[in-house]
Amino acid sequence: MVPVHYLKDKDHKKSIPQLMQEDRIAGVSIAFFDNGKIAWQKTYGYSNLADSTKVTPNTVFNGASLSKSVTAMAALNLVDQGVLTLNEDINKYLEGWKVPDNKFTVHEKVTLKRLIGHTAGFERYVQSSFFPNEELPTIDQMLTGEKPSVDPAVSVVSVPGQKQVYSNPGYSVIEKLIEDVTDKEFNAAITELIFEPCDMTHSSFEQPVPNHLSQQMATGYSNALEPYPYKLFPFKAAGGIWTTPTDLAKFLLTVLEDHHSGTNAILSKSITDSIFTKTPTRLGFAKIYNDESQDILFEHWGSNSGFTCYMVTSLNNKQGVVIMTNSDNGMSLMSYIARAVAVAYDWDFLQPTVFDRIAMDGVEMNKFTGKFKGGNEVLEFEVAEGTLHFLSATDTTSKLVPVAGNKFIQSNDNTLYEFLKNKEGVVKYVRMTKADGYNSDYLKQ
Repeated sequence: MVPVHYLKDKDHKKSIPQLMQEDRIAGVSIAFFDNGKIAWQKTYGYSNLADSTKVTPNTVFNGASLSKSVTAMAALNLVDQGVLTLNEDINKYLEGWKVPDNKFTVHEKVTLKRLIGHTAGFERYVQSSFFPNEELPTIDQMLTGEKPSVDPAVSVVSVPGQKQVYSNPGYSVIEKLIEDVTDKEFNAAITELIFEPCDMTHSSFEQPVPNHLSQQMATGYSNALEPYPYKLFPFKAAGGIWTTPTDLAKFLLTVLEDHHSGTNAILSKSITDSIFTKTPTRLGFAKIYNDESQDILFEHWGSNSGFTCYMVTSLNNKQGVVIMTNSDNGMSLMSYIARAVAVAYDWDFLQPTVFDRIAMDGVEMNKFTGKFKGGNEVLEFEVAEGTLHFLSATDTTSKLVPVAGNKFIQSNDNTLYEFLKNKEGVVKYVRMTKADGYNSDYLKQ
């Protein structure tokens, strides 16, 4: 596995089992596709620790927010059919419950394009899950906030189109919209629009999971490897899918084939052109791009209690990888795996930064010493024998290697420390970036 940055000529690679052990991850399943076909699948660890059931390619995981990409493509399919439009007020299509008018909707309305791209003006909160013996709210009850729903009624809280706020309730509105215009239950509609054309035979939005998949379900685990009880996710479109990496890989490669070959299995070329245009506008995926590359990566992350997952695809290379874990702690591992794929297949993006050691005297390093605080965590640095050291909370010290005028790397774990100055040129913050790319800022005390 490849970190986001490392010191040149230092051993930086780790194996998947090694990282799984370090991060206490029960199981991982991976599928890679290349030019319209599943190229390889890999599985590691256990879907259930109690009975030592191993993960297989058919093990079903909760896909959490990867549900949103599937939902978005289904809605865009309906746009292609002329059943929906992207830019009209969705109240034109909704039956029964409609988006409540308020001061935010006077001049701008909620549209499908805004819902898909998280700019419709809805809130960010995560909706509630339920135990199997509890009554499950209908989609209308979720939107109105009526029992058995325990969440607030869904309403617009900012002017539609004004800003992007990632919204789970917004995707519940899309769920309602798809049911109303197709006159079908959500899973039945998605089966017809997406699952069947993509040959996704191990996927379902049904709550509870249908019998033919329930025997292959992974158990979700906490960071401490404690099992979570099985729960139902009534927010189907936002996070309710149960699926496999292979099924999601089939979904992604179908979207790619529609784009490159005009196969129209689920989407037209004109719709995919809109999805993959080099703009910040999201139509079901986040995008990674720049002016220097002809390629674009499209991606989505997901997490529910006990499950984390990630999918990323290179548009021009016609390649992609889907990674699913039954762990709260899978994000770092997945970023390592995705970066290793990018390196192995020479993608333009997700490539690691390789640092060269530079010379720096101890006097110059003195400006970076002291304590820096972020939340309840304190980082401390000192110079000893002409080298900057990081002092851990356990009083152990680690030598830091200078790689730029204000950057140092801890070569044993590839943590990068970047010291940031204020307008007066005085060091005010240190930004700590872990080997998986996640960073935090700490204020000098």
